[in-house]
Amino acid sequence: MLIKRIPRLAFLQEYWDYKPGEHVSLIAPTQNGKTTMIWDLLKHTDTSWCSVPPVMLVAKPKDPVVYNALDQMDYSVLKDWPPRKKWFSQEVPAGYGLWPPHLMDVPSEVNNAHLAERFKPAISDLFWRGDSILIADEIYFLCAELSLSKEMTRYWTQGHGMGAGLWTAGQKPSGTQQGTVPSFIYNSPTHTFLGRDPDEKNRKRFGEIGGISPRLVEEAVAGLAKYEWLYIHRDGPTYCIVQA
Repeated sequence: MLIKRIPRLAFLQEYWDYKPGEHVSLIAPTQNGKTTMIWDLLKHTDTSWCSVPPVMLVAKPKDPVVYNALDQMDYSVLKDWPPRKKWFSQEVPAGYGLWPPHLMDVPSEVNNAHLAERFKPAISDLFWRGDSILIADEIYFLCAELSLSKEMTRYWTQGHGMGAGLWTAGQKPSGTQQGTVPSFIYNSPTHTFLGRDPDEKNRKRFGEIGGISPRLVEEAVAGLAKYEWLYIHRDGPTYCIVQA
């Protein structure tokens, strides 16, 4: 089946239509432009309805690309949640990057527990506030390493009714010995973006996306160029290829 190919800017300006409470999922191997695509989508999303500006959870120790993107998007970088009130400023940033410092020279499990405790207040706050967007980059690390699967699952299963949208980016659909991401990442999002993936085991998991032919998805993903995306809108469903 021939799938319509749409230039990225045209897709963002004419087709991308995000509503409160909808979940977004981006899945592709590393270095395939997941973070860039998230920022492109955010730039073209009206977030004026948000009860608190969008919040991105950043779990990496360092990442100049993410830091520069946060700066360019006018997102304020925080070490913990909630944001501290500024006495003499009424300005509200476009969003927040919650980026806690890592603990050096400690066992990895201690550092992971430290990061999880820094993220949990924001995850809970945005869920219960509703009318919010939580951006979870590196969703595998958050679920399998930081043991935040239950928190993410609550968003996927109950967030839509709260208006609490979860945007996730991940790269390992088939899982590892440490664990995997809950299958809700495939059947809960309204908007799913799949990048080119040469791993057949990874592509097989895309069959869990409801309402669309697994064979069509596998063939389309295998034929994508780098930085291209197969976009699937669950309601319909409708799909297209978003060009680089």
